[in-house]
Amino acid sequence: MSGENDLANRKSNASGDIIEVGQEYRKKFVLQKIIPNKNAVKHNNRTCHIHDLEYYDITYNCIGISVRDLIGDRDRSFSNMLSALFRSIVELTNMQSGGIGFINFDSDIAVYIHNESDDEIIDSFRGLFLNLNMNTRKGCEKPYVTFNYGVDTGEKARRASFLMLRAFELGDEKNNPFVFPNLIFKMKSGINLEKFSVNYDLYQKSLSVTAKKMIPTYFNCDSTSNKNLSAENIGIMGCRTRVASNINGQQGAFNRGNVACATLNLVQLSYLAKRDREKFYELLDENLEDAKELLLHRFYTLISKGKFDEFYDKRYYLDSERHNAEAMLKNGTLSIGFIGLWDAVSVLYGFHLNCEKKMKKYANEAYEIVQYMRKYTDKITEKEHLNFSLLASAAEGVTGKFAQYDAQNAGKGYDVCKKGYYTNSFHVPVSVEMNYRSKIDFEGKFHKLCNGGAITYVELKEMPGKNIEAVEEIIEYAYSRDCNYMGINFPLDNCLECGYIGRIADHCPWCKSDHIRKLRRVSGYLSEDKSFTLGKRKELADRKYHTENFTKSERRI
Repeated sequence: MSGENDLANRKSNASGDIIEVGQEYRKKFVLQKIIPNKNAVKHNNRTCHIHDLEYYDITYNCIGISVRDLIGDRDRSFSNMLSALFRSIVELTNMQSGGIGFINFDSDIAVYIHNESDDEIIDSFRGLFLNLNMNTRKGCEKPYVTFNYGVDTGEKARRASFLMLRAFELGDEKNNPFVFPNLIFKMKSGINLEKFSVNYDLYQKSLSVTAKKMIPTYFNCDSTSNKNLSAENIGIMGCRTRVASNINGQQGAFNRGNVACATLNLVQLSYLAKRDREKFYELLDENLEDAKELLLHRFYTLISKGKFDEFYDKRYYLDSERHNAEAMLKNGTLSIGFIGLWDAVSVLYGFHLNCEKKMKKYANEAYEIVQYMRKYTDKITEKEHLNFSLLASAAEGVTGKFAQYDAQNAGKGYDVCKKGYYTNSFHVPVSVEMNYRSKIDFEGKFHKLCNGGAITYVELKEMPGKNIEAVEEIIEYAYSRDCNYMGINFPLDNCLECGYIGRIADHCPWCKSDHIRKLRRVSGYLSEDKSFTLGKRKELADRKYHTENFTKSERRI
């Protein structure tokens, strides 16, 4: 055993210990016996990480779905519907390797509201949330579940959304915050953003819950990438995955998902290039091609060996009724991700990345690299007639592993890897001081290039609490700068004895207990900071707040 979690969501229990041993054995088997040697070497050398390696020839990653897909269309009471849904979520989360995204959760559940009181519906939601925070995935993880909502203006859908938010706001029996599900509010002009729009009050309620719980996060249906798509047909699954266009059939997120992902270590390529720009792009060409070949190998391996009989029977996936793995999976995406854009740029152009001014100087060079990768994925989508996409990787465990390996190899002697982690995707390095507008300005332009998914976060020093205006200003600024998906982070500490929430050092100021849980956002979901991987713990310690030079409303944070 490695002695350290690769995943903050994994609980250290008996099942977790057995799972970890089994996964390590399985990963070694896949690398030695199934994957082409060239790709196995690059995985081991931290050049191109193969995600969900243990599932390589077994199943796909994630899916976008509806409630009715999982539980059928017979009439049920609201509480019975949520109970049936939970059972189906547990079943589905153990059939795949990644997240489950309900694309229009509000519309899905509205039809099950009958004569229940508000309190009854809230209690049913809290029961579902309690269940979703049990370790029912592999016996040691919580299922990765996302509820997208916000664009249904019907009376029942609105009521369901308000009561869902109230349940999430209340937390568990001791008022402790829920980690899952991830709630995502879908922003859409004319529906919920303007004061005259029908769902503006729902937007305001969502912001108020975010100000206390970090959740919901926000999906921009009006961005460059999304504006020509129906808001009802798109959403997020997992921590940032976006599935929209489909060269082989039905567009949108329903009954489709990401099949597999591989993430490139851009920083390692910059070490090997030795400040030679042409050499960097030669290496990038080589590794993009290798990533493509790896994903194609995985795709066709899944077609011949994958376990999809249950999908054929239940028809969860688009075209699964054809009982043909290729017909089904060709509707999904194959994502090439990347880590450490700004770290790579600083190495390639020979500067110490410690301030906003230097980032501005090399902003065009950074954009050029991501644009180059997107052009490549578009090209091979046409050539292979499969849905290749570019993903701004979260890669929770990989950011540390890449840097730690490079520190002893290609990056030996470089300060960039000495810090113990690389920065996710195109994100502004966490140690660079800048206000939230500058951070969003830097990151917003990359979102339209990353059609496989991306997110922008703003770090706040304290919980906003009642300062909803500050949260609204941040989210709407990100919306105006073309971010597809955005959220805010802040310290969320709670006492597990009395339920007190606020910044807590060692002991609860109310009951004096030292039984304290410190929730932070690890990548795309919340987790206790003590469960973070080594690289993520180092990154957390370096995070700077983006609250300088705020307007009057924001200074109250």
